[in-house]
Amino acid sequence: MNCTWHHHVDLFFFAGDAPSHGDLTERSKAALKRLAARAPVSASHGPGVILQRHGAKLRRLHEHQQEETLLLGAACSEVFTGPRLAKVLRPAFDCQKRVIEQLETDAPFEPLGIHTSAGFPPAVTDFVEILEVHLPWPTEDDWFLNLQLEGASAVWAGVEALAALRAQNLVPAISRCELQNKDPCYLGVAEQSYHGARTTGLGQPALPRWTNAPRTDGQIPYPLPPAEAATSESAKKAYLKEFEGFLAENTERIGIFIFEPQWGSSLLGRTWPKDLLQKVIELCHRFEKSVLCDEIMCGLGRHGHDSLFLSTAWGLNPDAVTFGKAIAAGTFPLSGVAVRRGATTLLRSGQKILQGHTYAGSSELAYLTATQVLKEVPAWFRKVSELGMLVPEILGPLQEDEFLRLHGHGLLWGVELLPPRGAKDLERLKQLCHQENVWPYFVEAPKKGFMISPALDISEAHLREGLRRLARALQALKSCP
Repeated sequence: MNCTWHHHVDLFFFAGDAPSHGDLTERSKAALKRLAARAPVSASHGPGVILQRHGAKLRRLHEHQQEETLLLGAACSEVFTGPRLAKVLRPAFDCQKRVIEQLETDAPFEPLGIHTSAGFPPAVTDFVEILEVHLPWPTEDDWFLNLQLEGASAVWAGVEALAALRAQNLVPAISRCELQNKDPCYLGVAEQSYHGARTTGLGQPALPRWTNAPRTDGQIPYPLPPAEAATSESAKKAYLKEFEGFLAENTERIGIFIFEPQWGSSLLGRTWPKDLLQKVIELCHRFEKSVLCDEIMCGLGRHGHDSLFLSTAWGLNPDAVTFGKAIAAGTFPLSGVAVRRGATTLLRSGQKILQGHTYAGSSELAYLTATQVLKEVPAWFRKVSELGMLVPEILGPLQEDEFLRLHGHGLLWGVELLPPRGAKDLERLKQLCHQENVWPYFVEAPKKGFMISPALDISEAHLREGLRRLARALQALKSCP
């Protein structure tokens, strides 16, 4: 680093004596060299081994040494910690304990998991019933689910379901390209978007699976609203006109549009202006297009509004909505897509949904946990909104041209480093955060910056302290040459 700034941070310590991790540390160093994940294989700055945690406090093996840090950038699938996590996991724990005892005595037992060609475990009933209450449309008898293991597959499942319904002249009427059997109907995806791994998932810009391999076909990028559309009525009107022109030009090609009401890493937590997204979706429906709202990043109340889905709070009226691993507390793999209507049509036609896996939606433990999450999360809606206000309070004063811009709401925010800040500045910022013992979720491309996405039950003290440490690191970055 060219910057010589240093700030002493007193390390916090876990209650009681820390366990000895000497042998584990050495073995973990060796194991990490073999893992290809968020950094090149054998890189010392990649993912570490989490040794202990307490709320947002984390003790981990990172860069070949133990450190304590405040974790503000966990996955959006992390919903609760501590007693709240224990509460939602308890039914699954009790079930597993009971089943193990039954197995040991060779007694009949309820399946913990079963191949979906044979059926579903019994806890699916409670899960479906409680999820229905939270769906972003009035209760209808014709809605259905396709359950998956992770978010990228859930998006693919939503696209396939809507495409299947369009082939059956439903949701909405089939478009001209399907009537005339011309080019296949493509997907409209934002020109900067993320719906899974860029090599195998959906989203733009798409990357080849390997050098010179063909990219994922069938995606047409639609233009993004400019950042100033959040505050400028003239910018909103101009974008709406641009999007309508795009629709008219591509009406024979695009059958399904995917929207992220709040972007994740692709745009560092930026949200659509609510009224603009409402009008854009209305336009899509007027042009007889199907709409999938991908809420894996912003769903389950993280957005800070009084609903599970942001589509509900904003009245977006989608044809389908996705949810990610947060549904089972991020502990068990469960995700999926809910489709507003079409179950009867698919049944009568005999058409199967092909996007599935042998053990997707097969876990009794995942269903039990998800049911408890859906019961517990609504109690945190107001708290998420209140905690979210701390982010602009503490980091907002640092916003200025040619330095950074703040995006987001609730407990999902992004800090975007603005040009001419580049990769070198992001690496400096990582080192400064390391010195401050705070760790957000860093994003290297296409925008540079970081995201703040703590568990919903993070304490106000931890969040305030973590944001202050981030503010000091950002202020130090600003003063670097």
